Amino acid sequence: MARKRVSTRRDVLKRTGMAAAGATLVVGTSAAQSTNGKVVFTYDDGPIEDYTHAYQRAHREERVPGCVAVPSAGVGTDGSLSAAQLRELEADGWEIMSHSVYHRALGAMAVTEDVVPDDRKLYVESNLHGKIEGDRLVVNDGSQSATVTVRGRGSDERGEFVTLDSEVGTSFAADDGVTERYVDEVIRTSLRESRTQLEEYGVTVTNMVMPYGAYGPRTRELAGEYYTAVANGGLAIGGRGQLHRAEDITLPHLSRAMFRKGKMTETELGEYLDGVAGNNALGILGGHSWHERLPPSRIKTAIRMAKERGIDIVTLRDALSSFDLTGNGTTQTTQTTGTRSAGTGTTDDGLEAGQQGTTSQSSETTAETGQPGFGWLATVAGVGGAAALRRRLGE
Repeated sequence: MARKRVSTRRDVLKRTGMAAAGATLVVGTSAAQSTNGKVVFTYDDGPIEDYTHAYQRAHREERVPGCVAVPSAGVGTDGSLSAAQLRELEADGWEIMSHSVYHRALGAMAVTEDVVPDDRKLYVESNLHGKIEGDRLVVNDGSQSATVTVRGRGSDERGEFVTLDSEVGTSFAADDGVTERYVDEVIRTSLRESRTQLEEYGVTVTNMVMPYGAYGPRTRELAGEYYTAVANGGLAIGGRGQLHRAEDITLPHLSRAMFRKGKMTETELGEYLDGVAGNNALGILGGHSWHERLPPSRIKTAIRMAKERGIDIVTLRDALSSFDLTGNGTTQTTQTTGTRSAGTGTTDDGLEAGQQGTTSQSSETTAETGQPGFGWLATVAGVGGAAALRRRLGE
């Protein structure tokens, strides 16, 4: 595929209607005139590295915006973005996105062993739902359900489990496809309060990134009531790493590809961006700026590769606005180009391709202990969850 020459600043301003705000280019609504597609850079979890690495040492130097997805309870805590930094980022053309309140995994988890009525423990694919005592869960096999309350969590030779404060009261056979998920109240509170709390800091929030990439059926039904788009909602539309044509997007479900080293080679990144440019599509790239495999140099490489192809680098809100897709409350399935991120066999947020069912699991996101800037998240996630994350990442 023939590549466009590198656009000069004057060319970009003329083509997209961008205006300078500080050091970053803020996209105007005339960005819809681009003919080479758009790419959005998203960074999860709200660590200070989003400011010191992704913003100061990459995006600001390249004069393009990005997006940070922030758990609202972490703002201003040790090693995390402050409210002032969120406002500064937004003033410089960035988008602030929700990442729930306490980084809860809002999808469904598979129950891995049979349940009898007097059980006070559920063996599950991941015990992330046991991290906050008092949370209420629904256990369901499609024909019957039981509501239980979390006491804690752990693991043994049989696997990970969630402990309960009372007996389940109902029998379930694991072979029947039993899952457990948060009750609607917990899901709604996580969606609603994150946006409310972030906006109290003086920023605008319209879109979300789901923690751990967990996006179960009930969460998919509710997300559109609170957000225009879920940037990593690929589980709802057949997989992650897809590209989106403007004329086919129906919100809120969008697909994202992780671009750190180890998830995507530079060749694969080039192929992904070629797909964006060649299809005049929207591509969304995701990463964790605290991760050693996503240093500022890697981010700058990706930005420059997009520029070489004449791709507009925009926020998700501006991309959707340029497509006249700005309202939330829609829950239809998104059409895509069918293009997947190439080569790695992995999916968004560290999930293997075989984990794309309703039980989306842990990712490389911040629950892992020992990573910079995650004291508060390590506390609510706990050591068991950290170990599970390391196993799934192979680290």
